[in-house]
Amino acid sequence: MASSTPHPSQTQLLLPVLQAMDQNGGRARTSDLYEAVAERTGVPAEARAASTTLASAGRINTFARSVRWAQQHGKLLGLMRPVEPGIWEITDTGRRRLRTSRPGVVITIFVTGRGAALWAAAEDAIGSLDDGSVQLILTSPPYPLIRQKDYGNRTAQEYVDWFLRLAQRWPQKLTPDGSIVLNLGDVWEAGRPTVSIYQERLLCRLVDDLGFRLAQRFAWLNPSKLPAPAEWVAVRRVRVKSTLEQILWLAPSDHPYADNRQVLVPYSPSMQARLKNGGERRATRPSGHTLAAGAFGTDNGGAIPGNCIILPNTISNDRYLEGCRQDHLPIHPARFPTGLPEFFDKFLTRPGDLVFDPFGGSSTTGEAAERLDRCWVTSDQVLTYVLGARHRFSDHQLAASPSGP
Repeated sequence: MASSTPHPSQTQLLLPVLQAMDQNGGRARTSDLYEAVAERTGVPAEARAASTTLASAGRINTFARSVRWAQQHGKLLGLMRPVEPGIWEITDTGRRRLRTSRPGVVITIFVTGRGAALWAAAEDAIGSLDDGSVQLILTSPPYPLIRQKDYGNRTAQEYVDWFLRLAQRWPQKLTPDGSIVLNLGDVWEAGRPTVSIYQERLLCRLVDDLGFRLAQRFAWLNPSKLPAPAEWVAVRRVRVKSTLEQILWLAPSDHPYADNRQVLVPYSPSMQARLKNGGERRATRPSGHTLAAGAFGTDNGGAIPGNCIILPNTISNDRYLEGCRQDHLPIHPARFPTGLPEFFDKFLTRPGDLVFDPFGGSSTTGEAAERLDRCWVTSDQVLTYVLGARHRFSDHQLAASPSGP
């Protein structure tokens, strides 16, 4: 029986297929695209695994068929073409459709009273900033490609090398007490229910090769995260869904600016009662610690938060999404909630400080900074994402007017 669970049409899948192929170096084996496109379009596990029966082909996966039809549609439009059995590549027309930035070119697309959105590769955007001007670099870099392709692509090790070449320029752009915050997602190894350790390799290289200090580890708990990868979580049922993403707080110095009084959380009911009663009674805990009379009796305005940030990512209708739909622009598939950059802006920066996101996507980082009276710069190499990002800001002005997608 066919599943009634909806998934994007072949027209809606066209741009995500092109983007997934572009991330693979411009070529991709069709079978390698399914999971990447599902992640980009937010297709739930049940729709990813749905199947139907065709008289001519037997039982088939309906989402995989839609991806293949999207490729055929792209072929008719001249955006991609098959080059070997099962392997497709992007055409020059397809690359123009993607509108990725040109190497060495930085274009300001729009500005606000506090920030600017750039159309540029991360490597080029950093060069447009003044030395010693950035208080916080906060970003979620693209994930590496784990499987070595026979037609060439950036492997996990090449990804780490590439990232180090990019990050080695960051310290000169930071203030003496500046910070770097990296949101790194897990990457599952292709064909196996195992997770890549690229995060650990990258951290060791950043510390050992570039001299960065690891100030603290954080975890972002997203209770609403979809069960993925679907093959191991929803189909074979041999793994549980990954709801944690790693966040690394790094700095070039031992003492980056930080103030946890700016991110206090409400006291628990028990702590509120303790404060009302004047604190603890004198007692010796089973652990051997002795509490003095009146301990924990001072109201500091809130409790110091832990390093696990709990934030769902469930927004399905806001100003950004509505604006992109009205302008027929693609919605960025990997948006984090504004609460994430807001936390680190409050913790690691002061009003007026500059926050930079080199992989800005839909400019969630810029929106959070603008709201908190920080200055900001974001960049992305995909023009349509930068154009869509302007809908996050009620007061923006186009600085350049390139044609749409």
